[in-house]
Amino acid sequence: MSESLLSVGLDVGTTSTQLVVSRLTVENRASSFAVPDMDITERNVLYKSPVYFTPLLDERHVDGRGIREIVQAEYQKAGIHREDVDTGAIIITGETSRKENARAVLDALSDYAGDFVVATAGPDLESVLAAKGAGAVELSRTTGKPVLHMDIGGGTSNLALIEDGKITRTGCLNVGGRLIKFRENGEITYVSSVLSGIFSGKPGEIATQAELRELAQSLTQTLEMAAGLREPTQLMEKLLTEETGRKWNPPAGEVIISFSGGVADCMAEELPWNQFGDLGPILGQTIRKSSLCRGQYALGRETIRATVIGAGSYSTQLSGSTVYSQKVRYPLKNLPGVEKNSEVYEG
Repeated sequence: MSESLLSVGLDVGTTSTQLVVSRLTVENRASSFAVPDMDITERNVLYKSPVYFTPLLDERHVDGRGIREIVQAEYQKAGIHREDVDTGAIIITGETSRKENARAVLDALSDYAGDFVVATAGPDLESVLAAKGAGAVELSRTTGKPVLHMDIGGGTSNLALIEDGKITRTGCLNVGGRLIKFRENGEITYVSSVLSGIFSGKPGEIATQAELRELAQSLTQTLEMAAGLREPTQLMEKLLTEETGRKWNPPAGEVIISFSGGVADCMAEELPWNQFGDLGPILGQTIRKSSLCRGQYALGRETIRATVIGAGSYSTQLSGSTVYSQKVRYPLKNLPGVEKNSEVYEG
């Protein structure tokens, strides 16, 4: 006997905000005379929203009202209501998770959107969701080969090493397409602080294509170091995110390199260098021509939508078969999470 759950995933990223609606099929794999063994056997995406630029009040504050309006409009387009939704996740990712009012935005959205998992995603969670949503975990499982997945977004690149279909290591680098923003003529409007000592341009100055390509080359070299294709230098150490709390050890031996994120879309075709007002098109093509794409590599089954697919379809897990409680009123809500100090993640 099977049941279905309607799941919604919302990803508020450095560059983009998007929503997906999925149908999860839950089945009891045990016999009629055994303890129930519930498992999610199917994940079907029913609706994908357009990709929106993440609304910001300024460089330090997310526009919570703007995001709420996006969610409200997309619920209407998908033909669903709050009471229809059984489960889901709202995830703030990348540089957006570092905005001063990120928590307030999450709290407001969780109240509107339903009984969701709500998280300001650290690099571990984002790496796991992206690897699953892009199909990298499945790629490792079906090929039997190790896969290094790189989800390259606007502010960060989330790394996941997958062996035998299981995520065994995660990491994160401050490498992304929106670390610098500029107008159509190259006039800089924003430079992320993580580029201090790497890029000398300042807001108000004109960045030439040559300068932007040099920056993209440095960021690409950092990804090559993370993949074990180039000897690590202080550049990789500088761009490793502080949240990881540990050094990234490049994989030993040959791996399939898998890509997702907005920059992955810019790898597939050559776009005008200033199309999005950021480094994405130049960075995508620089990666495409690098050693990262000279061996076995693949674009994810999902690219820019990998994390939101992961949030909507893979954030719900069923564990255990029995529960004993006494004098407890269910459901329990808004419980704090506990982080397990482990580098092994189930795929």
